[in-house]
Amino acid sequence: MELTTARQSLLHKVPRLRYLLIRRLGLGFLGALWCLGSTCLVKAQSSEFFGNFDWEQRNAGSLPTFYTAYSLGGGLHTAGWWLGGKSIQNRTFATESHWEATLFRWKHPRAFKTQVNPEDQNSTYTPGLLHETFTLNLGWGTSYLWMEKGINHGIELRGTWSGGLAMGMLKPVYLQIIYPNEDPNTSKDQPFIEKAEAYDPEKHNTSNIAKASPWFKGVGDLRIIPGIYVKGGLSAEWGKQSRSPQWVELGVMAGVFPKPLPTMAWVENKPYLLSLYLAYQMGRRK
Repeated sequence: MELTTARQSLLHKVPRLRYLLIRRLGLGFLGALWCLGSTCLVKAQSSEFFGNFDWEQRNAGSLPTFYTAYSLGGGLHTAGWWLGGKSIQNRTFATESHWEATLFRWKHPRAFKTQVNPEDQNSTYTPGLLHETFTLNLGWGTSYLWMEKGINHGIELRGTWSGGLAMGMLKPVYLQIIYPNEDPNTSKDQPFIEKAEAYDPEKHNTSNIAKASPWFKGVGDLRIIPGIYVKGGLSAEWGKQSRSPQWVELGVMAGVFPKPLPTMAWVENKPYLLSLYLAYQMGRRK
């Protein structure tokens, strides 16, 4: 009787033991599959990573710990255009220092061309414009890495600033002024002649102005007013080629001078220049 009871108890336990055995084997099988899949995935990702790294080294070249670079570019600002270049040296992984030279062309906000003779499209000049204004900025600056781009894609962001000497260059504006022809041999056929003169609003007006002189007239009378400048902004570099970067830069530039720049007549000229600028640059690291 006791044997029968024990046998029945064992028979009742067999399904339970079978369930536990199957469950353990199933969990072990799933664990093995998970380990195998994880190993394959890591291997595939590492192969892709190092493959991309090899591609980058072959095509762009890995950068050394310390490198030099140069860049050239230009762009627009709220008062004209500019051109410039940099000589760059990295100081740490995240910082670069540079020497720069930039030429800014400034247009006064109240400078607009007008046409003296409605029938002659070439008879244009800018009333009140005394000098064409440029600044040549020579300075030093640095940039700080904010966001690093990936191995072969992405965008790198840097904050950058610079400052130094600003040479304000003022080229006098020359106009073609109308005068009576006092030569008796030619005055009959040509009663008036034109002479190029530096614009003087006190003497020159629409009654004797014919048109603006060629732009290069007055280059020899260039005036230079030294000052200082500061410039700062944010640059974004992109592309796969670490050794041949391209980037855009957005920022603010301000120049300060010891006296007002005589750009326009009839207005209050300021001893400073201020603008927002947008630049595109390309360069080479080595």
